[in-house]
Amino acid sequence: MSFPKLIIDLEKIKNNALIVAEESAKRNYELIGVEKLVAGDLEVAKTLIDAGIKTLADSRIKNLLKLKDLQAKKMLLRIPMLSEIDELVDIVDVCLISEIQTIIEINKKAKKVIEIILMIETGDIREGLYDKEIIFSTVEKIKELKNIKLVGLGTNFACFGATVPSVNKMIELVALKNEISKKFDIIMPKISAGSSSHFTIWDDKKLPVEVNQIRVGAAILMGIGLNDEPIDFLQQNIFTLQAEIVEIQNKPSASWGEKGLDAFGREKHFDDIGIRKKAIVALGRQDCPYDEITPVKEHMKILGQSSDHTILDITDYEQELKIGSIIEFKLSYLAVLSLITSEYVAKTYKK
Repeated sequence: MSFPKLIIDLEKIKNNALIVAEESAKRNYELIGVEKLVAGDLEVAKTLIDAGIKTLADSRIKNLLKLKDLQAKKMLLRIPMLSEIDELVDIVDVCLISEIQTIIEINKKAKKVIEIILMIETGDIREGLYDKEIIFSTVEKIKELKNIKLVGLGTNFACFGATVPSVNKMIELVALKNEISKKFDIIMPKISAGSSSHFTIWDDKKLPVEVNQIRVGAAILMGIGLNDEPIDFLQQNIFTLQAEIVEIQNKPSASWGEKGLDAFGREKHFDDIGIRKKAIVALGRQDCPYDEITPVKEHMKILGQSSDHTILDITDYEQELKIGSIIEFKLSYLAVLSLITSEYVAKTYKK
């Protein structure tokens, strides 16, 4: 049995997916299952499909390629690189995109019609077109492309710029869609609202009915929404990390001798509180940052990390621990993101 180990609870994921699918349907949303947190994990993808999700989304072509044989549409979330278009046209059905040059190149190489959701900047200052004249020019050029179908407008919140979703911004996006539809005589049936953070406004009575697509990952996979707050009708603690103790020793609480920088080029200071019982687990910064994990058991404190070791103070932990004992940790979104991509971390499933 290999450690460190990331345990993924597929039953909780399915339950969350079923609930989000039901709640989305009540509000007339098309639910897109975002799988980027788990890097195209096939078992998780199958679980989402079993829950009725018909479109899977990821930011990476390599992850979508893992899902190519599954009976679901594939959506690429990140703006495509020109260097990956040859792969894109074979696997992707829907693209979130903002650059006309890239759209033109996709059209040239596509052997099928690829749907485009044109991303619009609404304040989070990540991807999206901002200037209205450029938006109009882009739409005009898209109309001429035989292998591209513009199906709607999209936006993003609470990622780079930390801008929260708002009804007024969605009203503006719908108004822009209507203006484009009238000006260019095209039908764009979709307004793609954003991520799990959209839950904060989806019951606002002023929200336009034209908002009809939601891209959900964190809520389904971790039970969290805006500001990583738990969503009360969903389950959390879906991912658990297990790490193995490789050393237990009573040691000084503070380092001694002439000080330089640590392994990551940082100054370190330790309070001298005497001799403490410390455990080292075989897990390091290369796997995930220590400040993104929390011991499941109380009375354990993480002191820090090197590349391959995580050091804990277990002085106040009353149960017996020994070399080879396993310590479990609760995880943040960033911790899961790091662990899932580490080749040094085993992945197993709880069904």
